[in-house]
Amino acid sequence: MTRLTYILAILFLISSCSRNQTSNSEKEILEPDEDYVSEQIELSDQDFFEDTILERCDPKSLDLSKYQIFIDTTKNSEFYKNLKNWSASKWDIQSINVTLNAINKDLNFSKIELIDFPSQFITLRKLNGQFFLYDRCDGIDPRFEIRDTAFISYGPLESDAESISKLIFLTEKSIELELRSFQAKSNYSYSKLKIDKIQEFIYRLTYTNKTYHRIEYVTTIDGIEKFDLVVNHCPDRKSIEFEGFDKE
Repeated sequence: MTRLTYILAILFLISSCSRNQTSNSEKEILEPDEDYVSEQIELSDQDFFEDTILERCDPKSLDLSKYQIFIDTTKNSEFYKNLKNWSASKWDIQSINVTLNAINKDLNFSKIELIDFPSQFITLRKLNGQFFLYDRCDGIDPRFEIRDTAFISYGPLESDAESISKLIFLTEKSIELELRSFQAKSNYSYSKLKIDKIQEFIYRLTYTNKTYHRIEYVTTIDGIEKFDLVVNHCPDRKSIEFEGFDKE
């Protein structure tokens, strides 16, 4: 009888250990480490942007209460209207005025007349060799404005301004300007801006100074409806910007 009791005790212990191991395994599956979950979500977001082939569609066919990234082909959606009707905020205007006042405090620049040359431009991006507009998740894609005495850059999150110190040349298809910028301790730097029309509604913007060289492809405000629009729509949370555009 004593031997039987001993055997039953051993069997009970084995069964108990087996149940504990199963319970611990289930707990690991149901309650994974929080850092691990966060890392996996971040990686899946990155993989999404790198691997996704953007679909062309009408935004009306999508659930816009949720995050979406797609190519808007309608030319008349709210996304297009917001892009075309965008205007500078009071913070943009205040920042521009402060900057230009600092640059121009000791100079009086003569005004230029653009005649038929466009004054407002918005950035174009290439995707698989084709030009697209881009509606960002956060802020605006860079926009540019030529005024009679200044060159203004907007976006994504802030604006900048430079005074026009010289009109180098102007034709129907091209303009070149010398720009004056304000730096710390009342020092000034000069840059050159050139905008050339290379196709219908497509311009090449070249900005150069002693340490910086930048080329952007842009279109006019009237040209917005000539291009499809990549929309990075994030209504309820910030997301990384789309990084799948062609590298120049």
